[in-house]
Amino acid sequence: MTIWKTAGAALAATILAACANNGSSPTPAQYHQRLFVGDFAAGGATSSVVAYVYPLASTSAPNSTVPSAHGPNGTRGLAFDFADDLFIANSSNNTVNGYVPLVGDSSTPTLTLVNGIQQPQDITFDGSGNLYVTNLTGGTCGNGVVTVYAAPFANTSVPVASFCNGLNGPEGISPDGLGDMWVANSIGGTVTAYKLPVSAASTPYVTLANGLTKPVALTFDGSGALYVADNAKNQIAVFTGTITSASSPAFVISNGISAPAYLAFDPNGFLYVSNAANIAIYQAPFSSSSAPVFTITTGLSTPVGLAIGY
Repeated sequence: MTIWKTAGAALAATILAACANNGSSPTPAQYHQRLFVGDFAAGGATSSVVAYVYPLASTSAPNSTVPSAHGPNGTRGLAFDFADDLFIANSSNNTVNGYVPLVGDSSTPTLTLVNGIQQPQDITFDGSGNLYVTNLTGGTCGNGVVTVYAAPFANTSVPVASFCNGLNGPEGISPDGLGDMWVANSIGGTVTAYKLPVSAASTPYVTLANGLTKPVALTFDGSGALYVADNAKNQIAVFTGTITSASSPAFVISNGISAPAYLAFDPNGFLYVSNAANIAIYQAPFSSSSAPVFTITTGLSTPVGLAIGY
C-alpha cells in the first residue's frame, strides 16, 4: 500500500487527456515521481527493488535498483510514509527495512524492524502515520497476525498493537480512508475489515467471501470502491457501493491478469497490477471489459509490491 501525493484537478485532467492520446501513463510533473516495484525473483538474495521514472511506457526500464546486498531479502510489499521514506517488507529474513529519500542504487536501510515480524507480506500506514504489517505466520490465533508500530520508528520498535481474529493467511492490507483497515486472507479466501484503532480484541465487522478464492491484495479507488486481486482466479474483483459481508463483486477485470500479486492506484486513478511477469496498467473508467493500456516487463522477474514516490 502507498501514500500518494495528489495533483490538482486541472493538471490531472490535462494529463489524462494526454495519456489517452499517447498510450503512456500520467505523471504529476511537479513531483518527479517514480514507480517502485519489488522484484521477488526467487526470493532471498535474488530479490531487489527497481524504480521507473514517469512518464511510463511499455518500453520503460529501471533507472535505479536497490539490490539484495542493500537490504531487500524476499521482497514483498512496499509503501511510502508521509515523509517519502520507502519501507520494504522482506519475507525471507523477517524484517521491514526503511530508506530515506531519494532512494537509489547505493541506498542502504536506515531502519530495520524485526520485533513481531514473521513472514511479512504487505505494509501500509494509517492517517496517524502508524505502520501496519501483515505477517503470514505467528499470532495467538495461529493463522497469521497484523502488527502495528507507532512512529517515530527505531530498530528496537515493538508492536503497540496486534490482531489476529478473523485472519487466515493475511497478505494484502489497505485503509479505506474512512477509519477502517482491510485485510486480504489468501488461505481463508476472505477479505476482513476492522475498525480503527485496533487492539488484540479487534474482530472483523465485514467478512467478504463471495466471488473470492485466493485474495492476496486489495486497494480502494477515489470513490470508495474496493479492488481485490484474486491470485487463483487470475482476476481483480471490484466491490462497489456500501460493502457488507453479503456483498458480491459488481464486476471482475480479467483481461491481462495472470497470478496478480499486488495492486496500487496512482494520483490520477490509473490502476497498477503486478502480474506473474509484468506490471499491467489500466485506465478508468473500469469495467469487465477493461484491458491494459500497456504493460512493463523490462527489469522484472517476479514483480510483487508496488509504490509510487520520489
